[in-house]
Amino acid sequence: MRFPSFPLLAGVLLTAACTDRSATGPSLAGEVAAARVTSPGVGPWSRIVEGETGPGSLYALYIPQHWNGAAIYYAHGFRPPVPYAPIALNDQDNFFEVRDALGQLGYAFAYSSFSENGLAEKDGAQRTHQLRGLLTSELPTPPSRNYLAGYSLGALISMEIAEKHPDQYDGVLAMCGAVGGSPLELQYVGDVRALFDYYYPGVLPGNVISVPVPPMSVAELQARVIAAITPTAANPRATFGLYAIASTAQTPLAYAPVGSLGDPSSTAFQSLVGSLVTALYYQLIGTPDVVDRTHDHSPYANRDTTYTMGTPAVPVAALAPVIESMINASNAGVARYDSPPDAQNYLRNNYVPTGRLSIPVVSVHNLWDPLVPFFHESALGAAAIRAGTTGNLLQRAVPGYGHCNFSTPLVISSFQTLVDWVRTGTKPAS
Repeated sequence: MRFPSFPLLAGVLLTAACTDRSATGPSLAGEVAAARVTSPGVGPWSRIVEGETGPGSLYALYIPQHWNGAAIYYAHGFRPPVPYAPIALNDQDNFFEVRDALGQLGYAFAYSSFSENGLAEKDGAQRTHQLRGLLTSELPTPPSRNYLAGYSLGALISMEIAEKHPDQYDGVLAMCGAVGGSPLELQYVGDVRALFDYYYPGVLPGNVISVPVPPMSVAELQARVIAAITPTAANPRATFGLYAIASTAQTPLAYAPVGSLGDPSSTAFQSLVGSLVTALYYQLIGTPDVVDRTHDHSPYANRDTTYTMGTPAVPVAALAPVIESMINASNAGVARYDSPPDAQNYLRNNYVPTGRLSIPVVSVHNLWDPLVPFFHESALGAAAIRAGTTGNLLQRAVPGYGHCNFSTPLVISSFQTLVDWVRTGTKPAS
């Protein structure tokens, strides 16, 4: 049996601490390079100001023609480390379209490239918080309302800024965010790689905490994964490893429930494979960066993890007991790793939301997210319960497959929900 091509996979893969308490963010004295100002002449913007703050962080400020008095500070998502991706103010997750739509509504808009790529949570929080001072200097008066917004890693960054500086912001829109924290996301990606290596040994170079550089391309990774899971005469059960990873409670690979998981041409099967490839790809490109940030110490540990059966991801119910036995057996054979306290402290500090929410937060997440699983929302909700702040948290599940797979109208309506909440003081029902 040979699998057909996987057109969905390409779409799947293409698809942190600041302490200043000033009214407009950290001081930028001596850091701001000369800015470039342009006047588009068309569209919603009267002026665009682009510049650089040290060390090497680019910023852009968009001043609308008809300012409504409010400002939005946007934090972008994870970008591959340099040299695989440059430090740039490039579009990501279609947010240029969102930015312009918000400009039409009169919002001033500011965002930063950060000065680092990779797991740049700490730097991203510092650079995003700096935007307040930069934008205020370009506006006729200080904004009457200040909103944080972010995608993916940027949603986690926005949460940190909001938790540490609630007196300076009025609300947060967190989209497809790693809002359960960096350790939770790193654990998920690491567990996927550890279990893949157990079920398909030797297919990928390196291991969970050490991968060669430069990383293999998406195309090569996809080809290796598909070859590994394709049944052959010698290994007719090759696909069972995929089902086992997806059925493990610690690695619930997302898939769109359209068609049968037993049909390789179905949306369900192809999106399941897409989720596996996505997690493995980000493990390959992200591991050297994270290990460097933890001073060559392992950021991943599974020494005390007992892998268990979660929700079965199988084509027929009769297969579930077989998959469960495979999962149970994995505990004796999977490679085990330890992470020292300093590495774990780094990940917790950069960042795990405390749940102490002093301002409204609207969190929007694809129900079947292949990169940042929906269980991040459960973790954030649990933190808010412990902190007694669920009155400031509204979580919305978007029944779709993909990471940050949101239409512009959905983002705008979610933001308007936040604005209405801040204006009225009444939390929406849903």
